[in-house]
Amino acid sequence: MRIKEMSLENRPLERLILLGPESLSQAELLAIIIKTGTKEHNVLDICQELCSKYKLKEFSNLSIAEITKIKGIGKIKAAQIKSVFEISKRIMFREHGILRSPEKITSPKEAFEYIFPKFLDCKQEKLIAVFISPRNEVISCKVLTTGTSNQTLISSKDIVLWAIREEASGIIVAHNHPTGVCEPSTDDKISTEQLNKAAKLMDVSLIDHLIVTENGYFSFKESGLL
Repeated sequence: MRIKEMSLENRPLERLILLGPESLSQAELLAIIIKTGTKEHNVLDICQELCSKYKLKEFSNLSIAEITKIKGIGKIKAAQIKSVFEISKRIMFREHGILRSPEKITSPKEAFEYIFPKFLDCKQEKLIAVFISPRNEVISCKVLTTGTSNQTLISSKDIVLWAIREEASGIIVAHNHPTGVCEPSTDDKISTEQLNKAAKLMDVSLIDHLIVTENGYFSFKESGLL
């Protein structure tokens, strides 16, 4: 059934105008964005298939090629969807004071700006390392582990070995606290001290350790713990 053949009270656009956007499903909201379907599938069916295949938090990371695998979605419709989620991402960044992703990292704030997008919508604790050159340039960024909801495990030796392979002079590590609490735990402090000692033995600097939440960050460097 085409959208035009549906009763007015069941059409996404009319429902949004009458009841407000919060009353619509994810598929209905996407249907309003891309507007039209195909001869074989109406726009709502297409969007329902897309939403059944991917979770909402995955949309911003989908490529055009991945979106166009859904029958009825071409490059233009895929670009419309990508644009909406990119705008949403930029709004979130600005709410956290994030205006750019620096190629160089010279402060905890710049480290947070660079790292924060990598933790968006992450419900498990994840450990990330950014490897830094002697000129404070980002060489690479690696997700080292993804743990349970409250822990991430990796040895200091492994992190330092990665830094050596990358020919990095410095390391910034960061992990998230899904609970939203920025303060470091006792285990966080112990693991940071161990990593700092291991890095010094190999003439690598542990520049900072950030704890990231949706509300901000904690910097071991800023707090005098490094």
